[in-house]
Amino acid sequence: MDYSIRLEVFERIVFELKEQQEKLDKAYEAGIDHINFTGPYESVISMLIGSIYGREGRDTFDWWCYEKNFGERTDLKMTDKDGNELCRTIEELHQYLEENKVNDYYLSKYKIMTDEERKHLLDELMSDYEQP
Repeated sequence: MDYSIRLEVFERIVFELKEQQEKLDKAYEAGIDHINFTGPYESVISMLIGSIYGREGRDTFDWWCYEKNFGERTDLKMTDKDGNELCRTIEELHQYLEENKVNDYYLSKYKIMTDEERKHLLDELMSDYEQP
């Protein structure tokens, strides 16, 4: 089955993400870091976008939202092979994703590690580089 997100729903998703990001930015400026709480939600949204638009679609969506700051950064551009700028607006982003979606997104086969498991793995990797 081929899934799509209607433009008005897509716009609302992006609007809600942007509002949340603005609140997080203000909290961070005040010395409060919520990344451990919000990161999983952003991951879930990325998974859902990837399941509809594919890996490249997910990457494009994440880039447009977080690197291009929800389309506000004009110094970052995405162009086609002819140099035409793509995804300047949310409507153009939606259209691009809808027209270029593929079914190539799969969940990672790797287990998500806890902080303790990550630390243990890093300690093991670093021990290979320790001098006797």
